[in-house]
Amino acid sequence: MKRMSLSGPGRLTVFVSKSEVRTKVLADLTKGPMTPTELASIEGKHVSHVSRALAELRAEGLVEPILTSSKTRYYRATDRGILITIQFLKRAR
Repeated sequence: MKRMSLSGPGRLTVFVSKSEVRTKVLADLTKGPMTPTELASIEGKHVSHVSRALAELRAEGLVEPILTSSKTRYYRATDRGILITIQFLKRAR
């Protein structure tokens, strides 16, 4: 059987939904910028899991780091990431 290739928001929705950590981290970042440590604390996950999820989400253009003068790196959801989160919320209804 031939597999259908998803593109655009549909593909990204599937990508995010395949990981509970990606889903929760993206949803958390739609509320405002946070550090990996803050996200790990909120979700009860190890920082390494959150950092990996952030790297994966960043590679897809769903989150981005915010440049600050401190060594602490904050991340925020991009417009694309917010759109994916809204799609999740619509599906949950």
